[in-house]
Amino acid sequence: MAADEKDYSDYIKHMSSFNSVASVFAGFTFTILTLLLTQLPDPSSIMSQLTLFFLAVLFDLLAFLVSWNSINNIYFCRNVPPLTKRLAMFNWLSVLSYSLLGVPIVLMFLLWNLIYLALALAVVWALFIIATFIFTWKPLMDFRKTRAYILGRVEKKEI
Repeated sequence: MAADEKDYSDYIKHMSSFNSVASVFAGFTFTILTLLLTQLPDPSSIMSQLTLFFLAVLFDLLAFLVSWNSINNIYFCRNVPPLTKRLAMFNWLSVLSYSLLGVPIVLMFLLWNLIYLALALAVVWALFIIATFIFTWKPLMDFRKTRAYILGRVEKKEI
């Protein structure tokens, strides 16, 4: 590697490790949420709902961070392949799947007739969807356009 080139491989490894930890914490949070919902004697009590709401927001936050961090690593790659139809579909489905991670919790709350909790969490989930578009999807698409322009190539939309 030339002296004037920057090596971000350690940083990418660190952020990949962060993603692994955040994913485990998100799974752990989802498990706790599910266990509490099924084992609490009265999940409709205010204290129970506040606890469930906090855990659900924590889960949404962790899922958002994993999504955002997954995309952030591309900015440190020197060679980014052209945006083909297949890669564009993968990117879109990845962001969609991360965005839909909040739906099962809302549905679980609805199954337990916790309507207000489900509505409150649906609003929070919608805010995370907006944040995902602002901080993940739009910058990725702008980066891909800018990267193609800087490298002097026209990206083909082929498979």
